[in-house]
Amino acid sequence: MFTIPTSNEIITKSIQTLKRFPLVLLSSIILSFILIYFIEVEVNKFTGINLILVKLALSASLSIFIFTGVTLFAETLSPRLHLFVILGAFVAIITYYMILPQTAEEFNATTVPFKHFFVTFLFFIALLWAPFTRESLNNEDYWEYAKGVLFAFSMSISFTFILIFGVNVALYAVETLFDLDIDTKHYFELDLLLVAIFSVAYFLSQIPLKPLKSKASTNPPKIEKFYTKWILTPLSILYFLILYAYTFKILTTLELPKGILAWLIVAFSIVLIITYLFWTHFVKTKESRWRRWIWLALFFQTLMLFGAISIRISEYSWTESRYMVFLLGVWLAGISLYFLFYKRAQIKWIFISLSIFIALSQFGLLSAYSISKNAQIERLQGMLISLKSYKETSQAPLKLRYEISDSLRYLHQRYRGEPLKVIFPKISQEYELSKSKKSLGNSYYFPNFITKKLGFRAINRWDYRNYKEGKKETFTFYTNHDPYSNTQGYREMLNIKDYDYMAQIHFHNQKIYFNDVNVTLSSGNNNQLCISQSDKNITIDIGSFMQHLIENFSQHSDGIEPQELTIKKENKNFKIKLQLNTIREEYFDGNRTIEFDGAFFIKL
Repeated sequence: MFTIPTSNEIITKSIQTLKRFPLVLLSSIILSFILIYFIEVEVNKFTGINLILVKLALSASLSIFIFTGVTLFAETLSPRLHLFVILGAFVAIITYYMILPQTAEEFNATTVPFKHFFVTFLFFIALLWAPFTRESLNNEDYWEYAKGVLFAFSMSISFTFILIFGVNVALYAVETLFDLDIDTKHYFELDLLLVAIFSVAYFLSQIPLKPLKSKASTNPPKIEKFYTKWILTPLSILYFLILYAYTFKILTTLELPKGILAWLIVAFSIVLIITYLFWTHFVKTKESRWRRWIWLALFFQTLMLFGAISIRISEYSWTESRYMVFLLGVWLAGISLYFLFYKRAQIKWIFISLSIFIALSQFGLLSAYSISKNAQIERLQGMLISLKSYKETSQAPLKLRYEISDSLRYLHQRYRGEPLKVIFPKISQEYELSKSKKSLGNSYYFPNFITKKLGFRAINRWDYRNYKEGKKETFTFYTNHDPYSNTQGYREMLNIKDYDYMAQIHFHNQKIYFNDVNVTLSSGNNNQLCISQSDKNITIDIGSFMQHLIENFSQHSDGIEPQELTIKKENKNFKIKLQLNTIREEYFDGNRTIEFDGAFFIKL
């Protein structure tokens, strides 16, 4: 039963926690100070000392769980071995720091946060079994400990959110009532300190002092039984009915399972295992034979999981997420068989085996990154061989061009293009040279450059989806800075120096007219912007400009630099500048349509 501690109990508990987990609290404070530094300095690029601090921050966040787990494990050993275990933890943290990316470019790879999340989750799961590596408890007593750790973690998060909300409201009240001007970033800095000091400390204080002496309560809280019986169990039954009804549909109609099925099975498995664990306190061992049906249901669903994920793998090969789902299926099948056929199955092996599988997925030759990278490289090379069978690569099926483009983007985003430099060494050298000459920086998109050299323009998933749905190919580009939008009631003034007139325009096969000047965008496949006054004229090739964007820049990203969407041209009669905000091209049934919006400047 929850009781409010006295002030003396809080002080005693705080001192006890500090003595028990000093390195954990130190890691938390170091992490918060680094994050406060980043907020204060407003760092944009992680180079030099900032890169070192980023790596230290990631290592510190991981060390919170490493030192906690190591402490729980060391408490089961003799005092002489404590120091060796702590030194081992330091070696692990230093090793992790060393294997983190060494450059800012490598940090942009999407595998970095993906891997850090799973490694951190690995050591969090280890907290549930670290004290029980040498000795064990019965399932009821063990679950009392594990449930307490999970409950402490969730409550520390809940209490921290409440505390942060209350303190921020109080700070805002002080700022308003006393006419102070407190920078918003100071709110975030205070929030970080609250997390470092309160949240972590509270969580650590709730971890039992002697896990091996944990005892299941003879009278579990009524709220826990209500939660188990009326929330978890109905959810499990609901998922069970939905998934097995869909399985029956697949077997009767012989249709392929949909991609969402794998994630539904994962959600069902998690809910089912949690339900099984929570029933531990409410069902006597001799009456719990029916719970074996839970594992049987779970095992059969893993077979459907393998079927669903194998279809995706056969079509698009391995990726990190597919590999993780596949490993999860192997783990679910293994743990189901363990509880089905071993009468003395121990709950702790759910968490121990999960930790093993997570470690397997993150390190070594069988890691998700190694498997997916090699598989995607092999898939790309196979598609390139298929591409060579077409005399004109631009005439290759859209599906093939899309899958090559998608594979190039995948390898570039996940691994910062290193595999692509190995596959396309000459194109890579041309890219670096072109980027240097044109001074395009990061806007010049490497995968699009490769497809250009291969003889076709890059196709993304939106283009491919639109083509499948309406036989349309669309390409859209926009600037990362929009001076024409109405932001918070303000519009930026545009500089018309060196020009006579400026007009904001939106072109979709239409005309504009001012001061005897006609501006027309021709339809069809030429897409020439024609400016004329009497017998004077000048043209801008919008079609060629769009082709340049398609070949060199990435669509549907964070936008590109305004200068890359600016066209300038002049002759003895006119001086023209077209400063675009958005430009879109659509192919349908052999016809090409371009529309754009932005600002048009002209000097007569």
